Amino acid sequence: MRTFKGKNAVWFYFTFILYNVIPFASWPWDLGLLIILVIYYLIGDLIFIPCMINNKIELYDDYFIFHYMFSKQKVMLKDIKTIKKSHSFIASSANSLDRIYIETKNQSMYISLKENDEFIRLVNEKREHIL
Repeated sequence: MRTFKGKNAVWFYFTFILYNVIPFASWPWDLGLLIILVIYYLIGDLIFIPCMINNKIELYDDYFIFHYMFSKQKVMLKDIKTIKKSHSFIASSANSLDRIYIETKNQSMYISLKENDEFIRLVNEKREHIL
């Protein structure tokens, strides 16, 4: 098994920082409103932070497991129709525009890894032995 860590682009971190800073830039509120805003933004962070931290792929001999946020998904290598690099703007689980597009028999997905080229190479190599 080999683990590939997900890639988080600078703009993704910048979005996270802006999300947490902009509401507090203007300060025309009382303590009650401040408490409500802090709770609201902490709930948002409970969603935002896991997508930055739990973002990886575990590659095995005949499948990989894609971990993202609170979920994981198993993809069989024999089911892959297309795997290629992409810079698509389509909203997805890829936290960077340096993405990999994967189409299988049942679904399509975009992922972004720190080692996109190496992942594609290994998947194609393993697929040759399966097919």
